[in-house]
Amino acid sequence: MAKREIFEVVAKIVDANGTFNALSGYPKTFDSRSYGNDVAKAQQRAIGEWHNALGAMSVVDSRQCQVAFVYRVSDGIVLGCEHVGAIADLPDPEEVSD
Repeated sequence: MAKREIFEVVAKIVDANGTFNALSGYPKTFDSRSYGNDVAKAQQRAIGEWHNALGAMSVVDSRQCQVAFVYRVSDGIVLGCEHVGAIADLPDPEEVSD
């Protein structure tokens, strides 16, 4: 029996208002069973989709934070990860006056 692997691409954002969401259409999975049991092909498709997510993120400037990564489900090994931006700090409650 051929080895089976599943890869997943995850893309998350923190929008301009500070809301945490998945990028529309994500996560996406790539199962080697769908590629004629070809693990290398499934992995390559997943990495290509990860690049697509990064491309979609690179044209939006209004988000506070964006992250996309691709990993192998069987052992959790991350094959690629890219992070842009930072979550805005909340004001210290002691600094906020009534």
